[in-house]
Amino acid sequence: MRIGSSARWAAAEGLPSPLGATWIEEEQAFNFALYSKHAESVTLLLYARDDIVNPVLVHAFDYLSNKSGRVWHCRIPLEAMKGAAYYAYRVDGPLPAGRFEWHAFDRDKVLLDPYAKSVFFPPSLDRLAAARPGSNAGKAPLGVIAGDHGRLGQEGLRRARHEGAAVIYELHVGGFTRHPSSGVSRQARGTYAGVIEKIPYLKELGVTVVELMPVFQFDPSDGNYWGYAPLNFFAPHNGYLVRRAAGSQHDEFREMVDALHAVHIEVVLDSVYNHTGVTRARPTATRTSTTAPTTSCPGIRSGRMPTFPAPATPSTARTGRCASSSWTACATGRWTWAWTDSASTSPPSSRAVRTARSTWARRRCSPTWLRTPASPACA
Repeated sequence: MRIGSSARWAAAEGLPSPLGATWIEEEQAFNFALYSKHAESVTLLLYARDDIVNPVLVHAFDYLSNKSGRVWHCRIPLEAMKGAAYYAYRVDGPLPAGRFEWHAFDRDKVLLDPYAKSVFFPPSLDRLAAARPGSNAGKAPLGVIAGDHGRLGQEGLRRARHEGAAVIYELHVGGFTRHPSSGVSRQARGTYAGVIEKIPYLKELGVTVVELMPVFQFDPSDGNYWGYAPLNFFAPHNGYLVRRAAGSQHDEFREMVDALHAVHIEVVLDSVYNHTGVTRARPTATRTSTTAPTTSCPGIRSGRMPTFPAPATPSTARTGRCASSSWTACATGRWTWAWTDSASTSPPSSRAVRTARSTWARRRCSPTWLRTPASPACA
């Protein structure tokens, strides 16, 4: 009785977990869930492929039935979605006054779900439109509703854990095989598939861990090469695909990871959290870019765009380690510190680490020594 009641409640009002757009096979419906600490109203917008300005369905969340804690949620049957392919949100909240001084909610803005598993960038993309008064409809990136219906990763594969014997090779997926001298096939250059073709080379070097510079989806229009200003952490960057279809993002990334695991090479992801979804925008005549609502996480949380950093480079944007020391977080939950200055033949002192951090980040050489701490400097 209780189970049946819970199922009926979920089908009618949705569930707060998981966040993002999730396909519910047994109900032939999508569950939408969005976290926002201070939002007072949330509206789901569904768009057809041939019209990204006028939504085919507008669903206003009822805070009494479509909100659990700080998560807004709903369940939309597939037959009611009118063939929609993309989705976004409009979020409203407190005016920027008093304890909400730093908020800038704007009900006119179309916001990208930070949990979208694939991102669609319209031909008329203009993220500065989010900084100007009025609607940015048709100019904002949108989440792809069926962003990941692909297979799961390989099951049952025993993955190596190299610990202190690790040899870490850091690479940029787009740049690693982009040049013809890489020797990979033309269509695979600068892609996840290109990394697969270079696995024999990595094995010949004795590499046991590949650390990937950011592979999360970033704005392809802002001149960002390194990927250190990601829009969405759950969408692999579509610029590294051979097949450009939205559904290929997760499949091609999984194929690369599975191929590396198959030859006992671990995969570590370099993540950056301190400047997500930002663009090196210039101030406008009506409002400065540093006070504009973003199209991703910060705008949904508080409506305000964080201060824009200087152009991201490996030496200024590495956040896989703590501010006080040079540590790299491993995707397996373990911590390994890697010194990449080829001029160093022995572990430097703590003082040397602090003074040489910029050199550590800039030089891209094979590790000359590695160590795994008994207790990490931070977690």
